[in-house]
Amino acid sequence: MTSRPVLALASLGALALVACADLERGPAAVTPDASASGDGGAAEGGASSFAANVYPLLAPCKRCHVPDQEAGDTRLVFSGDATADYMTVLMFVDTSAPSSSRLLAKMSGQGHEGGEIYAASSPEYQTVLNWIQQGARP
Repeated sequence: MTSRPVLALASLGALALVACADLERGPAAVTPDASASGDGGAAEGGASSFAANVYPLLAPCKRCHVPDQEAGDTRLVFSGDATADYMTVLMFVDTSAPSSSRLLAKMSGQGHEGGEIYAASSPEYQTVLNWIQQGARP
């Protein structure tokens, strides 16, 4: 039987081929919040954290959103350090209206030249949404 982490890793490998682009372009998503039910991708139903649950899901973004790459001149540029990158990602998160967070809009391809990274119906998208709904903890 294939475990959920193995499927997530396989999905990340396939998504690494998807091009990323500027996370600052295009309108932010304005959609109703999804149900807060579920574990948000956290093990054993605990609270999600950026370092453990969200940061690994942003691996496809790091192909372009790093210095000297396609999206290296945007506000979302990864350094490779989870603590520093957490502070950067927070600029694209709205805990008062989680589903309207710019991070989610761009991940789902809205105004993102790199296209869809994760569909709104995907477990990865739901993990990020749940993390934001839980307060976007480090």
